[in-house]
Amino acid sequence: MKLFSLLSTSSLSPVWKYSAEHILWRVMFSEYGVIIGEDRNTESKTVSFFCLDSTTGKPLWQQKNFGEPWWIGLDAVKDGRLYLHGYRKPDMPEHKNIIAVDLKTGNVIWKNTDCTFLAIGTPFIYGYKDLFERRVYFRMDENTGIILDELAILPDGVEPNIQYEKTDFLFPHQVTDNGSIAWHTASETKGMLNAESIEVSNTVILNVYSRNMPPAEGLKNTLSVIDTTTKKKVYSDVLNESTPYPVPDSFFVEGERVYYIKERKTFVAVDLKH
Repeated sequence: MKLFSLLSTSSLSPVWKYSAEHILWRVMFSEYGVIIGEDRNTESKTVSFFCLDSTTGKPLWQQKNFGEPWWIGLDAVKDGRLYLHGYRKPDMPEHKNIIAVDLKTGNVIWKNTDCTFLAIGTPFIYGYKDLFERRVYFRMDENTGIILDELAILPDGVEPNIQYEKTDFLFPHQVTDNGSIAWHTASETKGMLNAESIEVSNTVILNVYSRNMPPAEGLKNTLSVIDTTTKKKVYSDVLNESTPYPVPDSFFVEGERVYYIKERKTFVAVDLKH
């Protein structure tokens, strides 16, 4: 954990921060109050995983490896379990294999190297295997990963490609010249290139990209929270001192909490009520 300075106008402060060892590559929220993430070292081509309590930011477990050093990723989270995938071939997007992990401990429950994850239909996991000109489906025991049946088609009610993770967040929209608080504040930023915002409760969360002054390069990425009643900033932080281009959806809101990633490494949660 690291502390970062805020502007003197701030009356809000982070409720928690979690710093990855390398690059915070991806995060996934479950419906059960935990956040799972990938911590990737792009130089050594290694990855570890962590699981946080979303209320406190405290790790339930971290720096976990699951056999494959790099070609492995998050697939789904449901019913207290995390599902990971490998890849059919390095540098190719097709997934292969299933690893089921206990969310509380980070321990592997089972592995299946024959199937690719497709769907969950308790008490079964459904997977598939692509053969020559056809796809074969399999029904597996959710507790062991053992294949129970080979299926020509999926049963009714089993839908592939569902996102088994929490997705009901608010994401920002582009700020336009409409006389809003977001536009007025963004336009005051010297060298402003792009801005996005969300309005929730009595606040506007604003993310502004501005050109760095020479000899600095790239864009500075600054997030602010503005109280719409007082028209004052109550929080501000620099997400990136120098980034080559604007990154969409660099923050998001759940209820009255805003989440963002700072310098590609630190995950930050700020409650909007103070």
